Amino acid sequence: MNNDQEQIRVVFEEVYAANVRGRDFEGYGKMYTDDALWMPPDKPDRRGIPDIVEGFASLIANQNIDPTFIAEEIEVRGDVGYVVGTYIATNYPIDGSPSKEVKFRALWLMKKEGDFWKIDREIWNVKPN
Repeated sequence: MNNDQEQIRVVFEEVYAANVRGRDFEGYGKMYTDDALWMPPDKPDRRGIPDIVEGFASLIANQNIDPTFIAEEIEVRGDVGYVVGTYIATNYPIDGSPSKEVKFRALWLMKKEGDFWKIDREIWNVKPN
């Protein structure tokens, strides 16, 4: 794995998970390009950092999420790249309802801005556990 692939892996597996787990809105927004597109299953698309952060806030409003991300394929072509991976999470409803495990497949298009890889397009689909 080259340095760019490793940086993308860190964003996918470590930084993203930490921002979700920590409910870190500012950190979450900093992972995206200004014109990023966020495409969740069964919800409207979101474009741009403020809209994406609003979508994230809605996603975690009634639950805490403990995610694990696994990057399975990472490719880089100059200042663009992509990652395909799996996301498994336990969702803990704030109202005390029983927790639920969910599994998604994710595809992210990444862009390098300066020395940092950022998410430009993110799409994920629900998969059976």
